[in-house]
Amino acid sequence: MAVQAAMPGVAARPLALLAGAACVLALRHYPLGHGWPGLLFAILLPAYFLLLCWRPACWLFCVPALLPVLDLAPWTGWFFLEEIDVLLLLTVACGYWRLGGPGQPAAARLSPAARLCLLLCSLAWLAALLRGVLPLAPLDLNAWDNYLSPYNSLRLGKAWAWSMLLLPLLLRDAHPHALRRYALPGMLAGLATVSLFALWERAVFPGLLNLSSDYRITAPFSAMHTGGAALDGYLALGLPFAGLWLARARSRWQAALALLLLALALHAAFTTFSRGLYAALAAAMLLALWQALRTAPGAGRQARGRPPVRGILLKLLLAGLGTALLLYMFSLAGYRGLLAAAVLLAASFVLAARPLPWRLAPASLLCALCLQGLLAAWWPEPAFQPTAGWLKGPYFLFLLAAMLLTGTLWPGGAGGKGPARLGLAMMAWTMLACNLAWIGWHWAGPPALLPAGLVVLLAMLMLCNGRLHPPLWRLDRASLSIAGAAGILLLLAIPVSASYYATERFATTAFDMQGRLRHWRQVLAMQPPDWGNRLFGMGSGSFPATYYWHNPGREVPASIAYAEDRDAPGNYYVRLASPGYSAGYGELLRLLQRLRVQPATRYTLALDVRRSGPMPVLQVRLCQRQLLYAQNCVEIPLRLRPPPPGNPPAAWQHYDVPFDSAWLGTGAWLLRPPVQLELAASGTAASSVLDVDNLSLRAPGGEELIANGRFTQANNYWFFSSDHHHLPWHIKSMALHLLVETGWCGALTMLALLAVAGLRLLRRAARGEPGALACAAALLGFLVVGLFDSLLDVPRLVLLCHLMLLCALLQPAPSPPPPHLESAPP
Repeated sequence: MAVQAAMPGVAARPLALLAGAACVLALRHYPLGHGWPGLLFAILLPAYFLLLCWRPACWLFCVPALLPVLDLAPWTGWFFLEEIDVLLLLTVACGYWRLGGPGQPAAARLSPAARLCLLLCSLAWLAALLRGVLPLAPLDLNAWDNYLSPYNSLRLGKAWAWSMLLLPLLLRDAHPHALRRYALPGMLAGLATVSLFALWERAVFPGLLNLSSDYRITAPFSAMHTGGAALDGYLALGLPFAGLWLARARSRWQAALALLLLALALHAAFTTFSRGLYAALAAAMLLALWQALRTAPGAGRQARGRPPVRGILLKLLLAGLGTALLLYMFSLAGYRGLLAAAVLLAASFVLAARPLPWRLAPASLLCALCLQGLLAAWWPEPAFQPTAGWLKGPYFLFLLAAMLLTGTLWPGGAGGKGPARLGLAMMAWTMLACNLAWIGWHWAGPPALLPAGLVVLLAMLMLCNGRLHPPLWRLDRASLSIAGAAGILLLLAIPVSASYYATERFATTAFDMQGRLRHWRQVLAMQPPDWGNRLFGMGSGSFPATYYWHNPGREVPASIAYAEDRDAPGNYYVRLASPGYSAGYGELLRLLQRLRVQPATRYTLALDVRRSGPMPVLQVRLCQRQLLYAQNCVEIPLRLRPPPPGNPPAAWQHYDVPFDSAWLGTGAWLLRPPVQLELAASGTAASSVLDVDNLSLRAPGGEELIANGRFTQANNYWFFSSDHHHLPWHIKSMALHLLVETGWCGALTMLALLAVAGLRLLRRAARGEPGALACAAALLGFLVVGLFDSLLDVPRLVLLCHLMLLCALLQPAPSPPPPHLESAPP
């Protein structure tokens, strides 16, 4: 089967030329100035083109790696046509040009059921797209920068369009070998970048250990500027592949790197404080557990190398007891007690897989107790001199015992693991147990001795593993990987779940669910009742405009628009409309631009303002901000004046406001919080309008810091954010989103596609394909997050999900792998 069966050669190269021309046209208008991101993109694009020329299948790596992170909207202001769209245009141009060449054997094919589902989904997508974009609106300044624009239908519809355009390239390149070689590393690279971005954001803003703040990270996803769950959905998609890499690690270094990536990704997941993401991770783990139990042999059909179901259940019971005791220990002894208990259980896990010399146990116990007593009595505790925490008696002796145990159990060595060394290891283990109790007592007093004693008792039970036949675990790579992953999960989940903000979130779950149900009822009430809207939907991307004009509460959300002055053609300005809510003040919509400012520097802000409506107020400030939730702001003292006598009420007025930047711009380069200029209109319960033009921010030397301050290029370099009020922008349910915007036709066809892909993945997982299980867990987690939040209004995330669905539907072609994959470098 040749690829031309899916993409005839006569059409491939004209489409390639069309995509190339569109790429050049987009770059001609793309705002490449104002900061390093444009320069980075200008370097990345030709490098990617050369890579595609050298290894065409490398797009399988680059697209999943760059989809989540190539997001420069906060710098450029472009969010209808994004950087990833330009990259995909280049991918299609290069890929289709090769498809138009000599016939190449296809790497994969689609079953008739998959083709039918894709055809029906495409027809439903086309109907929703046309219903959303027609009748065509004028291509004015707000056509491509406003969610209220009918062209928002194109923004949301492009995800399915890209997936269909990439399908012929998948059929050519997506051989199982290529997916393992390119697509899986691409997913891992994207997950690592997002996780590092989340770690940086936590370190810069609330602090890594500050779990009481209500700050919620957004990482590189600019689509979260109006809320949503883009980061949650991506982590649900990516985390199962980190587990897959850990399960398939072929060396210690790979396993260590996989554990590191898993730790970073789990940290990002837990610090989102998203209950939907927590449920998604639980669902993915339950799917993996169900698959393990389903493939485990029963009593009557033992299979070599597979643990029996009873062994799995005993391990789960042991893990449950350990989790409960670690929670108990953390509640009394804090981080130190939790870490010490985890170290003791980990030491027991390793030591229990050794052939312990039980005849030496009494002597080891006695020697350890004597040594511990001597060191504890001898250790100095200065009464009036501050001592570093790790130099205090219980902590230092715990570290000493841990180092001794590590040295005795370290792999290799001339002496091997003889009885003497194992006896010394048992002695070090006893000292660990004693110092665990001392740490608990030192931190929380006598009440902490009970959980410490229970942890020691569980650790002693674990040491009996070697006396079972067969033992519950052995020290192979799989057992160590599972234990390491479980330890990382617990060490991250326990402190986060016990934090003030997490407990508050869980306590308000019922109340928040009532609000979500109320919003869903309002969404259904806003949908017109005719059969056309029921069957084919209101149109993709139509919800923000529908909410703005037809919400049952008669709220007027804040808005931002760009306009041309009728009295002065060629003069452009931005119009900020304050929110108007019958119940009081609403959430502001903030116009943002990233700036580079110096600390303790005198700057001058200049602008022209025209106002209308009752008592509008223009808020202007410089803040430390990533995307949501500004911190450490410097208010610019701007007070609007009444119009001069004899001038109309809506007359332009000029303002020059000097101010000091104070602490903004301080910090080391990597840990320096970004600074953004914010403009927002506020007023009374009734909506009012402010027009702003000729915006300028100058340094003492006269350097202009603001780009496009005259708004002649509309939204170029300007972005916006709604920090807290997200309901006007999102339906908050993926199923309801499909039903409302694409109708019953779109919802049912997508359900059929998911069913076909899911069944195929489960069949492949039952045959022992770990990649299929990871993909199924990823899609399941994505759907669970989508139960309570909107994901379909983030095109890059939807495209990644669609590509996973397409890979799930592909079947290997009977022909051999393509030669260009066989000769790919390692």
